Amino acid sequence: MSKGSGNGTTRGDRKRNARRERLRGLLPRDGAVVGIDLAEDKQALAVVDHDVRVLARKTVKVKAFRLGEALDWAVAQARVKGFKHVAVACEPTGPPVSPARCCCCRSGSACWARPARR
Repeated sequence: MSKGSGNGTTRGDRKRNARRERLRGLLPRDGAVVGIDLAEDKQALAVVDHDVRVLARKTVKVKAFRLGEALDWAVAQARVKGFKHVAVACEPTGPPVSPARCCCCRSGSACWARPARR
């Protein structure tokens, strides 16, 4: 059993909450996030709000460099739900200029990839 600070939270809880607050600060309240799980031939997309509630989800069987249509779908889903801003987040894979990042730039969305762990 881990020690807490007397208020029912652990150091891990506080660090996770602080990280989430930093990330929330990067996106306006009226912004949604399109999360992409990249794979070889099948990509999974989820549109989530500022509180990480899933608004829409879709799996497409395309290569990562063909994500343009799926990203258009995701942005449209966010707009239908009333969000003005959309950011795209994906795992880091391959070279710094990944196919997903190129698709994001073409769609006009902000793109963010978490740093690779070493």
